[in-house]
Amino acid sequence: MKYIKIWTVFCAIFTCFLCSVKAQDANRVNINAVINDDKGKPVAGALVSGNNGKTTTYTDQAGRFSITVPANSDVLVNAKGFKIQTLRAGAIAATINLASDSIYLPFGKTDKQDLHGAISVLNPETYIDRDYNLTVEGGMNGRVAGLLGSNNIWGMENALVMIDGVRREFSDITFNEVEQISVLKGVNAVALYGSQAAKGIIFITSKKGEANTRKISIRVNSGIATPRALPNYLNSADYMTLYNEGRRNDGLADLYDATTIQNHRTGNPFRFPSVDYYSSQYLKKFQNATDANAEFSGGTNNARFYSNVGWSNSSTLLNVGEGKNEGDNRLNVRGNVDLKLNDKISSSIYVSAIFSDSRRARGNYWGNAATLLPNRFTPLIPIDLISPNDKPSRGLVDASRNLIDGKYLLGGAQQFLANPIADLYVAGYDKNIRRTFQVTNEINADLNSLLPGLSFHTLFNLDYANSYLQSINNTYAVYSPTWSATSDSLIRLQKFGEDARPGTQNINNTTQRQNLGFSSWLGYDRTVGSAHNISAKLLGFTSSITRDSIYQPTTNSHLGLQAGYNYKHKYWADFSAAYVNSTKLPGGNRTGLSPTVSVGWLLSQESFLANSRTVNHLKLSVSAGILNTDLDIRRNDADINGNNGYYLYENVYTRGTNFVWNDGIQAQSQTTASNYGASPQLSFPRRKELNAGLEGSFFNNFLTVQTTVFRTQMDGLPTQRFSQYPNYFSSFIPYTNYNSNQRTGFDLMLNFEKKVGSVQFNLGAVATYAKSKVTKRDELFPDEYQNRSGKPVDAMFGLVSNGFFMDQNDISSSPRQMFSEVKPGDIKYVDQNGDKVIDGRDEVMIGRFVAPFSYGINFNVGFKNFNLFVLGTGNNGGSGLTNNNYYWVSGDIKYSDVVLNRWTESTKATATYPRLSSQQNNNNFRSSDFWIYKTDRFNLSKVQLTYNLPGSVLGKSFVKDLLVYVSGANLYTMSENRKIMELSIAGTPQFRNYNVGIRAKF
Repeated sequence: MKYIKIWTVFCAIFTCFLCSVKAQDANRVNINAVINDDKGKPVAGALVSGNNGKTTTYTDQAGRFSITVPANSDVLVNAKGFKIQTLRAGAIAATINLASDSIYLPFGKTDKQDLHGAISVLNPETYIDRDYNLTVEGGMNGRVAGLLGSNNIWGMENALVMIDGVRREFSDITFNEVEQISVLKGVNAVALYGSQAAKGIIFITSKKGEANTRKISIRVNSGIATPRALPNYLNSADYMTLYNEGRRNDGLADLYDATTIQNHRTGNPFRFPSVDYYSSQYLKKFQNATDANAEFSGGTNNARFYSNVGWSNSSTLLNVGEGKNEGDNRLNVRGNVDLKLNDKISSSIYVSAIFSDSRRARGNYWGNAATLLPNRFTPLIPIDLISPNDKPSRGLVDASRNLIDGKYLLGGAQQFLANPIADLYVAGYDKNIRRTFQVTNEINADLNSLLPGLSFHTLFNLDYANSYLQSINNTYAVYSPTWSATSDSLIRLQKFGEDARPGTQNINNTTQRQNLGFSSWLGYDRTVGSAHNISAKLLGFTSSITRDSIYQPTTNSHLGLQAGYNYKHKYWADFSAAYVNSTKLPGGNRTGLSPTVSVGWLLSQESFLANSRTVNHLKLSVSAGILNTDLDIRRNDADINGNNGYYLYENVYTRGTNFVWNDGIQAQSQTTASNYGASPQLSFPRRKELNAGLEGSFFNNFLTVQTTVFRTQMDGLPTQRFSQYPNYFSSFIPYTNYNSNQRTGFDLMLNFEKKVGSVQFNLGAVATYAKSKVTKRDELFPDEYQNRSGKPVDAMFGLVSNGFFMDQNDISSSPRQMFSEVKPGDIKYVDQNGDKVIDGRDEVMIGRFVAPFSYGINFNVGFKNFNLFVLGTGNNGGSGLTNNNYYWVSGDIKYSDVVLNRWTESTKATATYPRLSSQQNNNNFRSSDFWIYKTDRFNLSKVQLTYNLPGSVLGKSFVKDLLVYVSGANLYTMSENRKIMELSIAGTPQFRNYNVGIRAKF
């Protein structure tokens, strides 16, 4: 009886379930629709989900989709770059138009239609597959108007990098992890971040999970890098020949005889060395690099997640000993979770961890390679050349702990106890290990119940990074050989130093960095009567960055206020201000108000343009404001981060050296020395700016334009006004707000897009012209033409050359040059002030370091499943100075090939390089236009060919999307001075990169 009852109940439940299923089937609807963007173009790859995410589909290339869901369920439409739409299944139109997604800005988001002011926005997801980059800087290259380099906005340099609203660094995130990059250029755009943001903001937002979908993406990228150029130094024989010439030019006898020179040209290379440290004997033809990452995302309306795991590895060019083990490794893990706790409160938690290490051989290989003379010594001494009769040398071989490959001892000399090749083989290694952990928490509360449109938000971050150097330090002996006079055999070895391998691992150079920040704000966003849109924010912000080696933390604290209004999304007005505070200033001057305003006008909605076939969208905006900042408060000798910018308002004294009485007797007591005097009135430097912007689209969105014209003045830059005090008072001169710089210019972004049949064309261009000028300087030059005022901030000063001295008569009839004794073949200079003397007073502006005009051009063409991307970048108007030892060759410095066309009696009419000298030549090797070169260039920065496998190939496999690509970066530079700009001296070479990659979505 018991089992009969159970069976009866089970049958009843099963019957009800079947009826329920039939009822649901009866109420299911099939939806066929097209999804377009706000410009009427189809949106491909949009996720359409219903029945609480149990049923999903994606739109095709034409934006079409078909889905069957219960009639009373909600349908979510989710596409990258657009706002999520929730629609009722039974009331969906044949065409669904998506609104553009919000733009992430400081302390909130705004609709793209309401964005105005000097702001540029990148959405990496829209182009990363056709232009893959591992770094954020690479992903921005050539795409942002107004950006000169990775974080130089309008030439102001050192823009603030923020990730998820927190001050961080580019290295804290890879390009794969980025959802959006907003480049905030104008004063109104950055005002809410206070003093720290006065140079602009690169505002990076990491990716987040999407509701009702699960996504897995895996990418692997691998390639090689080849040197663009390597230095070309002369071999031993050529160096010795020319060094003799330099000695003869100085009236000295030759140092090397002809037999010695010939022996170094053709003789035994161990006895007569001619070492080329850039040869294939020590360097590989290329180095390798590989990176891989996996992304996972998904969730529901109440909880969404995104995670990214990435790894990268690269080697170096060195192909000897420990050099083969050199390389960089990095593992990064990111997890972002967005939670809807209830209808009123949501929270987001972002966690990132980075583990990286960089292993290098001890010593300075590249520096030594650029300085050690090729004939100085042989790095390796073959033991088979030791005379059998030289028992003491044989004993040294037997006792050595560093017999390389069983064949060689380490070469050197008493004055050269280090050997770059020996360093690679036996000196050990340094391994720099860095760990970074970052946590960000955002809480958002809807306070509509208190006041419609009101909300409350908090943002907290705790970042911690530490690094240390793990090393194995070995010492080694070097040997100086004595050779037989009659044969290539060693008759004696002299040992310098000792072999020691302690076998201990050393830990030193430990650093720690902590970034702690908190901000909270009240937000108000409300639409009144469907036409009046009101927004406001009231916020407080504080952050502190501490470093273990620096006593004073870098702090920022301020209050912020924003009030905005727009009428029908056609007219905008915004007031944003910060009340900033700085501990770098004296009491009473530590706070200041930074007010900014911005207005905008959407002309394309006016009646005179509303029906235009030419103008689809046209918006004007104007911004102005004053930002108080302490970023430029630093000592004249301080680093760019301003770490020495504290206590400039105080009298600062240091302990000096022992002093000497007038009678010559030195006292044992130390002096107290003054660094600078007190400045109780020291205050904020101020960025004063006016900018105007225009954005628009034309000819049925064939052309889109965004441009900004700006004028920025940095007033009140601290300086010591030496012109106002006598020389003996120099150590007591206080810092005052006096200097001033001005920057003016424009930036421009153009984009052309057209589809012809199966071919999709896209041409984009960005350009920036930023002109700087010194408007005020404390200066007291005897000649007005040397004043820095009125000239570019980055002006380059030096002498103007006037050819070479041809003979002694030429020298006698020319103004006297005071730097050193001159001879025929030395550089002759122009006497600017006519005093018949060439000295420092004859220096004038000879160029500018930073090119005022820079640009980028990207071209993209897609045909069926193929896509070709090309990126070019360039700049014009800048100059460089060839002032390193590769070009400035005097004394016994290593000679490069630039000296081959030197001045001699026989080449005086065609020479391009001054005479050689074995002495220090202060006349030739100094700042002058003789060493100036133009940096005008066009770079073929990137080419990538991508193939996306068609759906017919993938079929119904678990792989939803698969693409492969090949790419090249830094491929070629077109420039008059390409060889100079591609060459790196005493450091790692510049590289061309070639890669292959694959990306799969599941």
